Amino acid sequence: MPDNTKQPGEYDAVLGGKNPPPVDGVVLGGLSGAKQRFASSDENYRFLALSQLINYRQEGWDLVIQALKDPSQRVQLAAYKLLRDISELKVKQAILEFNPYRFFECVYTIELNRNDAAIAIHPDGKTLVCCDAGGSSFEEPQRDGSIVGGTYIDFKKWDLKTGKNLRTINKMFGTRVNDYPKHLTFSADAQTLAIGGSQHDKTIRTEIWNFNTEQLSHVISGQPLWESRKRNIITAIALTSDGKILASGNEAGNILVWDLETKQNIYTLKGHLKTITSVAINVDAKILASASLDKTIKIWDLRTGSEIYTLIPHPCIDGVPCTTYSLAISPNGQTLISGHETLPKNIRIWDLRTGKEIHTLFPYGSTGLLTFSSDGKIFVNGGGFNIWNLQTQEFLAELRKCHATSIAISPDAQTIVTYTRKLIQVWRVP
Repeated sequence: MPDNTKQPGEYDAVLGGKNPPPVDGVVLGGLSGAKQRFASSDENYRFLALSQLINYRQEGWDLVIQALKDPSQRVQLAAYKLLRDISELKVKQAILEFNPYRFFECVYTIELNRNDAAIAIHPDGKTLVCCDAGGSSFEEPQRDGSIVGGTYIDFKKWDLKTGKNLRTINKMFGTRVNDYPKHLTFSADAQTLAIGGSQHDKTIRTEIWNFNTEQLSHVISGQPLWESRKRNIITAIALTSDGKILASGNEAGNILVWDLETKQNIYTLKGHLKTITSVAINVDAKILASASLDKTIKIWDLRTGSEIYTLIPHPCIDGVPCTTYSLAISPNGQTLISGHETLPKNIRIWDLRTGKEIHTLFPYGSTGLLTFSSDGKIFVNGGGFNIWNLQTQEFLAELRKCHATSIAISPDAQTIVTYTRKLIQVWRVP
């Protein structure tokens, strides 16, 4: 009787065979079998090996980390998805060095009813909030002769992961049909919404809404649209992270700073000679940055209203200084970024403490919108929708066919939400 004791059994892996195991089969032989498949020249075998290797902790993780640099982008993406939730130090470091934004896709869309909207993501990273404004309106005469009405606005909340609608409520801006909301912005905690617009009586109206209670908390009105032949119409607004201070820039080149708890104008910042194009407030509410069509950027002490210094960007072309259309301050308060539309379009990175220019970037498309991630490691510019690494100034990705007018980034920077032309798009690694 022949000796078959050294022959492979029914469930043993066979090394050195002429044919690889079937793609949809089970890799036998535990870690050794998974390693063999991972070493294959066939992309499909390497892809299937990852789900086994991840279970063998340290030794398996080392191989999955190697897969982040695999020639196949499919294998790279699979490795990233397996590793991103592991808290091991070496795994976290590998994930930090990997660029997932190359794989970002629009995973779902939400269509809105109106043309003007602001979006934000709650700090819990689970909820997307939106104010959808500028739509239909109505007015009704009252018995006392007054008119009640306004422009409809919608407040909406969705589950960020799934896009499921959680809440929609209808409110009104203003008191008459031609009270029109225009500028909308959220506080960093996504709980306070500021809407700036104009009223039927040719005055300015700003409404502050509490998104938690869904109630109008403050109204600032009565400022004239015209003063000394200069238009005071609002052109830019910003809220402090706690929603207690509002700064609004206007066409006259002034910035009004409001205490929203007392509804009082704390002071008016005067120094710019032309229309304010952008205002930004740092996270601890100590610094305000402003940009103007006078081609300057000014840095103010928000506590005292005094000017700290003025930045004049270097000429862009033919000796003409750049016009700045957008500003953002990093969460740590140390960096200012500014977007310039004068050709060639560029983004400047500044040391906010010294006013020194650190670097100049040249994006694809418009620079009209700038947003930081909550950890300050990446920032996004709208228009061409480019994603950048702040520390290395590395261009990470361009999300094509997206020209955003509002952007929100999740706290873990794994999801980016854009709004443009009645459409919300949610982007992440699929």
